Amino acid sequence: MSSSSPFSPLQNYGKLLEDGMVRLFYNYGLLVGKYPKRFLWGSIIFTLMCAPGLLKLDVNLDLYRLFVPTDAPVRIEFERQKEFNAIPLGDFNEPAKTNRVKRHVDKEWSWDLDNFDFNPGTVRKTAKRLQRALDFSDFDKLHKLNFTTPNSERSRREIQQDPAKSKMNAAKKEKRAQAHNDRRVYGLKHDILRFYVVHKDFDNLLQSKYLGLLWKYTNEMMETTAVDDGIKWELEDFCRKDAKETKCNNNLNVWLKHADVLFKDGKIRNNPNLQLSYPVMYLFNRPKDIGNVIYGVDVVGEKNEIIGARVLTVHWFITFPKSPKFNNAYMTFREKLNKFWESKQEESGLTFIPHNERAMDDEMLKIIWTVVPFALPSILFLTLFVIFSNWSRKKEKNKPVEMWMGVIAVCLALIQTFGIFFLCGIKFNPVTSTMPFLVLAIGVDDDFLMMGAWRELDPKLSVRRRIALVMADAGASITVTSFTNFFCFALGYFLCSTPAVAEFCLITAAGVLLDYIMQITFYAAIIALSGQNEKNGGLSACYYKNCQCCLGCIMEKDEGTVARQEEEVREDSIDSDEIDPNHHGKSTSIPYMHRWFRDVYSPWILRADVKIVSWLLFVAYVIGSLYGCCILKVDISPVKYIRDNSPIQTFVKLADKYIWADNVMPSFHVMNPPDLRDSGQRAKFNEMVFRLEHTNFSIGRVSTNLWIWQYQNFLNDFPNLDYSKDFYNKEYMRDFFNQMDYQQYRDKVKILPNISAGEPCLAAFSFQTSFYGLNSWDLRQAELFHWRDIIAEYPEFDMFLAGIFSPFLIDQRRTIAPSTMQTVGCALLVMSLISFFFLPDAQSVFLMTWSLLSISMGVCGGLALLGSDLDSVSMGCIVMAIGLAVDYSIHICYRYHRSEERRANDKVKDTLTSVGWPVCQAVGSTLSATIVLVFVPAYLIRVFFQTVYLVCIIGLAHSLVLLPQLISMLDPCERVPLRLRAHESKQ
Repeated sequence: MSSSSPFSPLQNYGKLLEDGMVRLFYNYGLLVGKYPKRFLWGSIIFTLMCAPGLLKLDVNLDLYRLFVPTDAPVRIEFERQKEFNAIPLGDFNEPAKTNRVKRHVDKEWSWDLDNFDFNPGTVRKTAKRLQRALDFSDFDKLHKLNFTTPNSERSRREIQQDPAKSKMNAAKKEKRAQAHNDRRVYGLKHDILRFYVVHKDFDNLLQSKYLGLLWKYTNEMMETTAVDDGIKWELEDFCRKDAKETKCNNNLNVWLKHADVLFKDGKIRNNPNLQLSYPVMYLFNRPKDIGNVIYGVDVVGEKNEIIGARVLTVHWFITFPKSPKFNNAYMTFREKLNKFWESKQEESGLTFIPHNERAMDDEMLKIIWTVVPFALPSILFLTLFVIFSNWSRKKEKNKPVEMWMGVIAVCLALIQTFGIFFLCGIKFNPVTSTMPFLVLAIGVDDDFLMMGAWRELDPKLSVRRRIALVMADAGASITVTSFTNFFCFALGYFLCSTPAVAEFCLITAAGVLLDYIMQITFYAAIIALSGQNEKNGGLSACYYKNCQCCLGCIMEKDEGTVARQEEEVREDSIDSDEIDPNHHGKSTSIPYMHRWFRDVYSPWILRADVKIVSWLLFVAYVIGSLYGCCILKVDISPVKYIRDNSPIQTFVKLADKYIWADNVMPSFHVMNPPDLRDSGQRAKFNEMVFRLEHTNFSIGRVSTNLWIWQYQNFLNDFPNLDYSKDFYNKEYMRDFFNQMDYQQYRDKVKILPNISAGEPCLAAFSFQTSFYGLNSWDLRQAELFHWRDIIAEYPEFDMFLAGIFSPFLIDQRRTIAPSTMQTVGCALLVMSLISFFFLPDAQSVFLMTWSLLSISMGVCGGLALLGSDLDSVSMGCIVMAIGLAVDYSIHICYRYHRSEERRANDKVKDTLTSVGWPVCQAVGSTLSATIVLVFVPAYLIRVFFQTVYLVCIIGLAHSLVLLPQLISMLDPCERVPLRLRAHESKQ
């Protein structure tokens, strides 16, 4: 015999790796067989150590942090907006002048407006009163105005005259004291209680018959009460109140009352002092933004004068302590308000759609609470499947309880995973809620392989030897699948730019790894303990005999068991190096399903006519998959993140049609203001604003809310003013911002401290202009990037925009397709490399890679044909599909590679005999564990469910039909296994 090796370096490496893994797992199996209870108790103790972490459960419902890609421009804009907000407003180095004229409007609103004569002279007098009430651009200021009606004034006087009515009852005192304490302990929660109003036939709402009715309803709603935990709650327990006020007011909706009057007589629209334009109306040429209370408007003329509107809003500011008591009461009170507005729908013909600042957060939480309870029926269905699929009339083959313990092993892994992650501060989110179902679905796959290997062994061997041979045979296979799954999801964590999907990949990777550890420790120990009583039925006999928990039963020892174990130790005391785990006796009596795959199924799929039909069907499958991939489109919408039956669905449809389409008003922030004394810099800045005002979807100059122009008009009242010297005169600026008409601009302008008189003192400022007609997300995306391109051409101003649409949606649309391609491509490449490391056989790696590509293509195409789109949810599911597809392919390839048969057809038969039925069981368990998700009415759960089922069905067809047939065609000649060639070369 030649001393040189007859094999290539790759073959040498493959032989060394394979033999090393087999030897390692064989010795490990001997250890488990010798100390099964230590491995069992060690797994349980570790689980108990991780369990307290579950008490640290925290839920992340921040859509911005969950679904905005880490590399999205909107993240930079969001951070810069916080930077802008952190800049102090500054002052003018002199105390502001106080307004010596206190305006009382108690009597002003008691006029008989129905009969009021809107002539120019009268309008000039009343416009200053109206403008304060119609200042919709700043609700905080509007909220502070003291509007009252004669009736409310009369009620106040009556209360003052009757001390008994002014005395609060004990319940109110207790609530106020509780609120005061909770404010200090928990802080404050801020919200906007908002209801969108639309006619059932989308009729024009700017009519007196609707406006007056709405004003009446808003006042009635303020009297609504709700009972929570035996305590009566009112709106005044939650509404934001003025200083020293104890009662809520309806100031934010008082515009309905005056709009009722305005739209009774068409003369007002022709008055030169009042321009009802959209989205900014003008009183005496002073702008008042109304774009955030009226939507779906009809306008005429160059000035966009309003003649109708399809959507109106009514709302109240909410501020209350964040304590659990107030949170629960607020939720109960909101439900009562919803019922109030529902009761008004039939009599008015109007539809009232509730919405608030935290509506999406609440909806995401409801998805979690809808999904998580399904984990229990999922475990039940999985348990029933594994029990009945492992039932046998022969005692030694009957393994239902053993397989049920495999489900327990997965549950232990889940407890460990969540306990560790919650203890580390990682929060739960709606996407992560699908992770338990995924780990349950794939976690028991390894159990089927281990149990299948156990059944193939000669029962005359000792338990210790059998468990060692099981680990030698199945240990390497489950290690390859577990590590490929782990690396696939770990890679998804690093490549997925969407944080929610990345967290899902990370926690799933950890779950897969811990489940693998539980299988080779806890479940291997279960098999060893079961084998000690296999002749009597294993754990099933123990369970039925004692009618108590299996775990407690298997811990008991009798004298016969001790004697058997001592005998096995003596039998296995020989040097393990003398044992060849690659060659061992197999049982002559294998289970029926294993024999069926050997004697019936394998010869059938290897027939020539079956191969022809199979590959014709495969061609049709490829064509359908490619067609689905071609029609898969990017579509990211808020409906993807809420339940199908959620009331927010109505709001989203309404917003898509009117709210997000008719009046989009982004804020443009100027972080390096130009020197406005310089006419050249002013001209360049005005040029940039002009370009923003004249895009294809701009409303135009009428909608621009820019303080500079109003300030210039203000300065024009001073004929001797020199712009080069006096533009930044702080007296002028102070007087300008102190006027009520211009106070709305004050929080948009940041003033630098300690600036010499007359020098530029602007630290930063912002302005707005409106856009309309953006009735699709494609248009919104295109217009957003057009705005960014425009301001990027003026780098000297250091500008950015904010307040656009839904920031967690818009930037994903451009990056989701290339990001998905990059992630999928890298995942496939890494899976091939990892498989090549564990399975150094070129043919096997090629076949497995081909199978992964084919299955991934089928999943993408299938999702498109089933109505799913390309978004952050489906991207995560596609990555998940690659991880799942590895299991089925690698089991077939690895077992074929390990087969000791010499001819391809015989190898296929041997492979399907060993793993055909376990693969079917793995698919069945996956389908059983996830079938309950079909009842969850949410897109992100539905896509997960569809992906799992597509992978299972397509993967099963590849592993049991296409791969065996392709192997037999590519490897038709006699090929001596590497292990046998090595053995023969020594002889």
